[in-house]
Amino acid sequence: MIRTYFNFLILLLLYFLIGSSYAGFYDDWPDEAICLWLEQRPDHEGYLEENEKRGLNCFEREDFSPRDFVHEPLKLKM
Repeated sequence: MIRTYFNFLILLLLYFLIGSSYAGFYDDWPDEAICLWLEQRPDHEGYLEENEKRGLNCFEREDFSPRDFVHEPLKLKM
C-alpha cells in the first residue's frame, strides 16, 4: 500500500515537472518588457515571435526607438 502511494507521488511529481516545461519562455514577461527588449535587440527571433504572437506591434508604437546594437567580441590575451 505504501508502495502504491509512493508510485502515485512520483507520477504526480513527474507530471508537474514535464507539464511546466512546455510553457513558453516569455509567457511570464509583461508586454512592456518584450517591447523594451525589442528596442535593444530588434532582430532577435524569440522577441520577434513573442511580439507577433501577442499582437503587440512594438515597432509601431510612438515611444519605440530601437538601439543600434553592434556586437563586438572581446579581445582578451592571457
